[in-house]
Amino acid sequence: MVNLRIYRVQSYETTFAVTIEPRSKRAFCAKVKSEIIECICDDPGEISTWAIRHREVKVHARARSLGSNRIEIWVGGLPFLFTVTPMGIEDIQSTQSRAGEDSGDIHASMPGRITSILVKSGEEVSVGSPLVVLEAMKMQNEIVSHKSGHVTSIRVKEGATVRKDDLLVQIR
Repeated sequence: MVNLRIYRVQSYETTFAVTIEPRSKRAFCAKVKSEIIECICDDPGEISTWAIRHREVKVHARARSLGSNRIEIWVGGLPFLFTVTPMGIEDIQSTQSRAGEDSGDIHASMPGRITSILVKSGEEVSVGSPLVVLEAMKMQNEIVSHKSGHVTSIRVKEGATVRKDDLLVQIR
């Protein structure tokens, strides 16, 4: 099972959800919207050095904690300030509802391949229940329910290739 952590990250006037998948003690992958960013800590310490890869671009960044969930990251000599807060299930529901996803239709958040279907039609699910596993860029992404109800339709099969926003599961 994938150990994902979801955070609300705010930088200046922009707020977004970031899903973190730890890979090791010094590495993790971050998903922001449908973009995957790989991060490896080269030098831990008060000011840590990171190798960050997004698509074919690799950059080095330095980061330090400012306390109270605030961090400062320098990329290319430019500082960026961030406030990072863990998100609970209620926060995830609220974010998804604002995005118009409270209908019970579960869509692919990114293109990829369905590697596992974790529910059956008619099964009762609750908020946060894992539904399917979507592989994208060699990462296993567990797609979870954003509402409680019964699975009325599974619209994909294992091994199927899906596009971003394809309908995967319906819950009523």
